[in-house]
Amino acid sequence: MSPASEHHFYFADYEILVGGRFCIRGETTLDYAPPDAAGFDPAELVERIRSQVASERGVERDEVRIRHLSRL
Repeated sequence: MSPASEHHFYFADYEILVGGRFCIRGETTLDYAPPDAAGFDPAELVERIRSQVASERGVERDEVRIRHLSRL
């Protein structure tokens, strides 16, 4: 398998800001395949996870804070 076609799986523990405090906690996973091996961008990965959580929870992306991120 070429590096460009590899999928990486991630687990994230997160908090959501509600009323000025981070009080909703949860976990999510992401199957991430960078467009090419040289194009892996950790910031893009974090943004994708935050956007995924925001969409699932019905909040703004900026209200999601990643507490822990692990590659599985």
